[in-house]
Amino acid sequence: MRKILFCLMAGIAVSSFHAQVSLSATAGTTTGTYTTLKDAFDAVNAGTHQGGITISITGNTTETATASLNASGGTASYTSLSIKPATGVTATISGSIASAPLIKIMGSNITLDGSNDPTAGTKDLTITNTSTTAPQVLTFIATSAATANTNITVKNLNIINGINTSSAFVIYDGNASPTGGYFSNVVIRNNSIKKAYIGIYLLAAISANNGFNTLITGNDLTASGTDANRLAGIYVQGADGVMVSNNNIGNFETLNTEIKRGIWFATGTVNSSVLSNTISNLGYTGTGAGGASGITVTTGNTGASAIANVTVRGNTISNFNSSGTGTLFAGIFAGGTQTTGMIVDNNKISGIKNTNAGGYGAQGLYLATTSTAANTLVSNNVINGISGNGYSLGGDTNDNGNGIIISSGAGYKIYYNTVVMNVNQTVSGRPSAFNVTNGVTAAGAIDVRNNLFVNTQTQAGDKYAIYSGAANTVFSTINYNDYYSSGTNLGYIGNAAKALLTDVQVGFGGNANSLNILPVFVSATDFHLSTTGNTALDNKGTPVADVTVDADGNTRNAVTPDLGAFEFTANVLAVNEMTKNNKVSFYPNPVTDYLYINGAGKIKDVEGYNISGQKVISETINAEKGSVDMRKLPAGVYVLKMNGEKESQSVKVIKK
Repeated sequence: MRKILFCLMAGIAVSSFHAQVSLSATAGTTTGTYTTLKDAFDAVNAGTHQGGITISITGNTTETATASLNASGGTASYTSLSIKPATGVTATISGSIASAPLIKIMGSNITLDGSNDPTAGTKDLTITNTSTTAPQVLTFIATSAATANTNITVKNLNIINGINTSSAFVIYDGNASPTGGYFSNVVIRNNSIKKAYIGIYLLAAISANNGFNTLITGNDLTASGTDANRLAGIYVQGADGVMVSNNNIGNFETLNTEIKRGIWFATGTVNSSVLSNTISNLGYTGTGAGGASGITVTTGNTGASAIANVTVRGNTISNFNSSGTGTLFAGIFAGGTQTTGMIVDNNKISGIKNTNAGGYGAQGLYLATTSTAANTLVSNNVINGISGNGYSLGGDTNDNGNGIIISSGAGYKIYYNTVVMNVNQTVSGRPSAFNVTNGVTAAGAIDVRNNLFVNTQTQAGDKYAIYSGAANTVFSTINYNDYYSSGTNLGYIGNAAKALLTDVQVGFGGNANSLNILPVFVSATDFHLSTTGNTALDNKGTPVADVTVDADGNTRNAVTPDLGAFEFTANVLAVNEMTKNNKVSFYPNPVTDYLYINGAGKIKDVEGYNISGQKVISETINAEKGSVDMRKLPAGVYVLKMNGEKESQSVKVIKK
């Protein structure tokens, strides 16, 4: 009898030792232990456990088939269900499930929380489908509004797919030819997603409020090497009311010939926003039709609302490289059939570079809706470092680097942007800070005011501040902009280059209050205007009702706002008597070695800045006359700021 009792107790102990899933419920059978998540789900589906259910992962599980949870109703009866690791436990739910998800959920009021500490937000639970045959990791399915997935939270998980040819986290209708699922009140927060074709894929049936109150925030999709994601980070189609914010996306694989996309709002996605995401290191290393877009908006007018009402705000997009010939290589692309009602503001886009020797293009911000009433506001964006290889025979979308380019549609308002073309192309071409192609034909299509369009590239050939293949009739208003180019010609329109501001005024029309001044920025990477050296740019804008704050959230001057993304105040201490009396002289200009300065009053010192805004000269004078040694500086254009006892005066000097 003792031997039999010992064996029975040992069997119970072994069974408990191998139970990696612990379950508690408020109704039905209130406790249970299982070796896999599938076993626990099967018990819930059978009605064994009911009410509020908590599933605690106490050890690693190996799933041999999809862990599938039915919706509550009928046999399954639960008010809520949560899955999380036990306190202090770091665990993995894994399995090799071909052509299917590892976990499939068809219910509502579901929480998957990978943190083993309710206050820490750490990622202590890994869910991975190790199959290399069309695997998925986590799928939510609802085929009708009546069975919609609602009140879903997925957070603090490591989600790893088996191969980057299929998507990792999917919400849809589950059909072989999906037409969109039903969901609302979904939170996808602080997850790490690796090795996916698309990291997070949300496909909604087009219906009012379907997808409403969905938040995708704080997720990390930056894995590299063998864990790199492939085509897209976050894809949303057909949803009404999604916010994608504060995600970190990048480092996708670069070999496959396709257009990589960080975030993509596709057909029918309306009343939604893309806010404060960081997207970097996307591109393509082949020579085929590959490319990339940090943020793509192609919603069209077929969603629950005919007006997209999409906001793209506060995102940082950087370091894209491509050697391909793809038709899309841009920081932000906003287009699609009849897409209207977009706001693209306060974004920072830098380092978009195409090196294809055939002369293919790179775009900072690319606008291409087909709507002639796009009602699209583009404001307070900072764009720099955009360059193509160079193509001197054309200025179309795929020819050169362009800061902002518009290739179709009408109804664009381009206000208060700072665009600086400060990275050279490989060969000569027709790069520009602002480009309108001949695909724009509607009269009065574009309103352009209060922008800084600066091109400081130094490669051979033309480098434009503004370029238009379209007729000047496409501009409803074009005025109060600052155009600067380090090249021979400032602009291009009517199949001809325009050398001077007066030529731009004649060619483009308008521009009566526009300027031709080299701004002095705080640094080569900080495009706030310096408080010194920019007196001629201070308060030179005109108020527009659509934009009342700058990119920092500072209130715009209601009467005389500043140009570009940021308001600033020029440092003016007193009336500049030297300028007033016209008694300051400097010579020779152009200069080869020393620049000589004569002033009516004492000149304390001289500061010099290159075209990128970097200080390269600091000379103490402390006299009415002096000289500045420019022998060691490379040829180019410099701004010299002469600081007197009362005020400062800035002048432009050319070093030969």
